[in-house]
Amino acid sequence: MARAGCSCPPDSWTGHFPFPSHYEPVESPVHNELYKQQSSPVLKWWSRGKPYNQIAPVGDPRYPCIITTYRLTEHYLSGAMSRWLPYLAELQPELFVEIGRELAHERGIANLDFVKITSPRHQVRARALVTNRIGSMMLSGKKVHHVGMPWHWAWQGLVVGDVVNNLTSWVGDPNVSIHEGKAFVCNVEKA
Repeated sequence: MARAGCSCPPDSWTGHFPFPSHYEPVESPVHNELYKQQSSPVLKWWSRGKPYNQIAPVGDPRYPCIITTYRLTEHYLSGAMSRWLPYLAELQPELFVEIGRELAHERGIANLDFVKITSPRHQVRARALVTNRIGSMMLSGKKVHHVGMPWHWAWQGLVVGDVVNNLTSWVGDPNVSIHEGKAFVCNVEKA
């Protein structure tokens, strides 16, 4: 009898369910604990070695935080569309970075303070949104803070702000070439 989810015959099944390999993002605060291979060996890395696409080495102390980017419900459309709609601009008038209370306390950052977010490629300025929704985790025995930033603002529109995509690397998924802007490293400091 074949195992659920396994197309291999029962006599070839070794007892380990066929999980996909885990690779860390190109930028990571820790080494891959499951495999010697840190990142996907077939990822797409455009402009490798160019000054505008520098990659932080694993565990670089200059970039101790993990950052992810995301969309907001109020900005579900492309920025070119929603930056020009007055009612959406009113709902989300300014770029922000979501940080946990513990990181805010460590760095002396209060809710709505201006902060500087730095990656190996660029830096942006945003308001701090101090929240319990996002926090820290223990990875390889060290505490790593997680922060999040919506990407939407730009140099034109009813509300403008720094471009979060300037922080991200030009690295893509090997299957569909979606860039790895959902996971990279940064530093957050009071501006």
